[in-house]
Order: sequence, then C-alpha cells, then structure tokens
Amino acid sequence: MFDNCEVCKVLPQNNPIFETDKWVATLAFDQGYLGRAYITLKEHKGDLKDLSEEEWLEFSKVLKKYEAGVRKAFNAEMFNWTCLMNNAYQTQPSQPHIHWHVRPRYSTEIEFKGKTYSDPEFAHHYDRNQKNLVNSGVLDAINEEIKSCLSD
Repeated sequence: MFDNCEVCKVLPQNNPIFETDKWVATLAFDQGYLGRAYITLKEHKGDLKDLSEEEWLEFSKVLKKYEAGVRKAFNAEMFNWTCLMNNAYQTQPSQPHIHWHVRPRYSTEIEFKGKTYSDPEFAHHYDRNQKNLVNSGVLDAINEEIKSCLSD
C-alpha cells in the first residue's frame, strides 16, 4: 500500500465481485449506473505502458467476465470504460494506480429490489452528476446478483 495512493486506501473498503491473479473487480458505492464497478490492478503501477502482456491478456478476460455477468444480471446494453487517474496528480508526490471505472449503460429503465435505475443519457457520454449512493444492503444485493451470473 502506498501512503499517497487514493486507490490503495479505498480498495479494501469496496465490495469485491471477483478477482484474478492480477486484477480485482469491485462494486462502486455510487450506483448511478446499475452495476458500476472498478477494475483495479493489484500491483501498484501508474501507467498503462507499464502493463505486461500477461496483465493485458488477463485484463481482457476480466473485461469479458464482468460484462457478461452484468449483461446477464441486469440486461446492460453497453459499457463505458475509463482509465483516468487524474486525482493521483492532485497531490505530490503523485501515486497513480491503474484502475478502470466501468459504467454499464441501459436503453430502458431497470427495476431491481424495488428501485428503478434509469440512464437518461444513454447513447451519449455518461452523466458525471448522475449519482445514486446506495446503502450496504442494496449494494450487497447488486453484488450477489452479478456474482450469481458470472461464469469462468
């Protein structure tokens, strides 16, 4: 764990969906997009150019597994993947840590556990202001639904 690394500080608090040797998929507390998650490299590296061929290959498998699980669980139509790491440079020394933000996108409203999730900006850039901080019970239910739809 790196002292200045926001990802290292937050990662242990997130709900793990699944992990591989090199990556961990965790559910975000903000479920403005149902199934929103982070895919994080376990080793502390700060630049995509530093990823090994093996890490890239494993990432592609994680991507396919996560997307298939969320499609099956909630009928997500597409996914937005971003690897920003901007916050890591707001303090010095910077400690960037490779991770991806994943936002499943939906063309229709989704009902889950009595709550309606909508994506009014579907087919456009995601809305950075669309927030939905859910309680731990709802987060656990979303997590379990995705886990139940995962295949190896």
